[in-house]
Amino acid sequence: MTPSPFSLNGIVAGYDHRTVLQGVDLELEPGTITGLLGLNGSGKTTMMRVALGLMKPDRGQASLFGSRAWDSPPEVRKRIGFVPQSLLSLFSAFGTMNLDDCVRFVARHYEDWDHDLIDGLCRSWDLRNRRVAELSPGDQQKVAILLAVGHRPDLLVLDEPAASLDPAARREFLRTLIALNADVGQTVLLSSHITSDIERISSHIAVLHGGVVVCHAALDDIKDRVRAVNLTEATPPPPEKVLARAGNRYWLWDWRECGLPADTHVDEVILEDLFLGITSTT
Repeated sequence: MTPSPFSLNGIVAGYDHRTVLQGVDLELEPGTITGLLGLNGSGKTTMMRVALGLMKPDRGQASLFGSRAWDSPPEVRKRIGFVPQSLLSLFSAFGTMNLDDCVRFVARHYEDWDHDLIDGLCRSWDLRNRRVAELSPGDQQKVAILLAVGHRPDLLVLDEPAASLDPAARREFLRTLIALNADVGQTVLLSSHITSDIERISSHIAVLHGGVVVCHAALDDIKDRVRAVNLTEATPPPPEKVLARAGNRYWLWDWRECGLPADTHVDEVILEDLFLGITSTT
């Protein structure tokens, strides 16, 4: 059996005696694009850092391609691309270089660096050969993406990668992700607050809330099997069918099997509304 590119089992982790992740389980199937959703402060960045071996969990096991993430060997790490949310540490190393030198430096570490891909993205994104430290935040984010995708990694982990991109660059970036996934079956975990982007490119979604992954499913399954309904307290649905609830608004798995009244109005699921329902406190 081929090991999962990315696997978390019972991860507990936090900072300064504050637990952020309460027992996270998440396994990505090879070749999938998973959109990771969560409120600010829910632990998405912490989860990614633990998964990539950049932070040691208090409990649980994080694995990359079958190897323990915390001390995975170089041959495993070469199969990974990562764009962090904060670029400060990345550009503290490359800030004095110009763009071409920065790309050449990173490319030398990979035998299969795709120069055509990177040259094409530089042209599409109008990235000129300037010092990296002098680039705008949006252009620095583009450079971070270039450095992460140039070796066509088997696993690409992206923490809010499009936050500083203009709409045209964001569309080009999303097209590149889709193309990479189609060409080489790349596995992607993408964190974003832009649910329309998640819905446009993802095959799966995962929602992190309350320190655990409360939903991980194929997006097609959610669209086919989940519906939103308004119900009074007098007609509660079976608890095992409730994916999310906000007041009297319910999102139900396999809604036809829930014994709803015949006159119940049923709505197609909208990802943003579903996310808000999952993270609602009511």
